Amino acid sequence: MAVRYALQSGHRVTAYVRNARKITEANENLTIIQGDICDEQKMIKALAGQDAVVWCVGIPMKKSYQKMESLEGHKTLIKAMEANRVKRLVDWGTPSVHFSKDKKSLITVVPGIIAGIVFTQAKKEMVAIAKVLQESNLDWTLVRFMAPQDTCYTGNVKVGFGDTKMKFSISREDIGAFMIKMLESDTYIHSMPIIGS
Repeated sequence: MAVRYALQSGHRVTAYVRNARKITEANENLTIIQGDICDEQKMIKALAGQDAVVWCVGIPMKKSYQKMESLEGHKTLIKAMEANRVKRLVDWGTPSVHFSKDKKSLITVVPGIIAGIVFTQAKKEMVAIAKVLQESNLDWTLVRFMAPQDTCYTGNVKVGFGDTKMKFSISREDIGAFMIKMLESDTYIHSMPIIGS
């Protein structure tokens, strides 16, 4: 989704993906590079000449998952960004990752409890990723959301830190569009906004 909205916004996009066949967009401003998220040299080459990165790699929500591959991928990404002097990163997580601006509410408390019980390893990895970002020299934004849905784009995204009433569910289309909008805004640099509908 993020690729589509980046292209619609007029960006030149380099999509670094594990499986090139999953990219269905066709555009003269789109370059597709297939590679592993832990391949530092390939990622360094892919980031040459880029202005920003939008990270859309998911973390498996399985009890058997133990690899922490996304965390290692983030460490590789940060090195590749530093090598190319790319500062801006828009990333994603869930409200199970606590942020200093969070107000105690359903959306800031319940996800952490559920993840701690059901998705222990995924939560551990997300928290570790947030820590790595906060310790980096990047201009990062971590967009947090709870229940992505395969529904149509609405453009009606609510943003908050537990202080805004919103539904947990949100369209994947809206998530992608919001992440791309963050490339053109410094409102949430070094911040972790929660989005919902």
